[in-house]
Amino acid sequence: MSVSDDNYWLKPLEERHAWDILDWEYPYPYDFYNSSFSEHQEHYVKQFMNPELRFHAVLDTYGTMIGFCSFGPDGQVPGGDYSDEALDIGIGMRPELTGQGKGAAFFGAILGYALGSLNPELLRLTVAKFNHRALKLYKNFGFEDRGEFFAQPSAVSYQILVRAATRHG
Repeated sequence: MSVSDDNYWLKPLEERHAWDILDWEYPYPYDFYNSSFSEHQEHYVKQFMNPELRFHAVLDTYGTMIGFCSFGPDGQVPGGDYSDEALDIGIGMRPELTGQGKGAAFFGAILGYALGSLNPELLRLTVAKFNHRALKLYKNFGFEDRGEFFAQPSAVSYQILVRAATRHG
């Protein structure tokens, strides 16, 4: 099933999308998200293709992948408190498109798909605390702080955000 929102739509990730993602390179300070998978690329492509992790490509009206998302345990970071039942969402936007004001439409498409197709009661995001742009965006969509933690060995602080799965508000 594909869901459209503001010219973006989701479809299950294809292998060609997974290979594309492995080549993405973000500038500092977002280089934290860069793939360093050169010797394990086949393994990571298999992860992206694992149906239990529910990876989806986010495509524009021309069918070009502008980002991806996952619905489920891939959105969790080791060390966080995930004891509450919630739908975890992992997100990545093509590096050259970040910081251009596309985030609201991009995330709106992801959120619309989650609410319309997956019927969660609670939505959860785990975000690196230094990613102020993402944190601001998610709070504008009604997500609230649920806690923070420091992850080893990456030495990065994360914030966990949650939101009730209502269509409005």
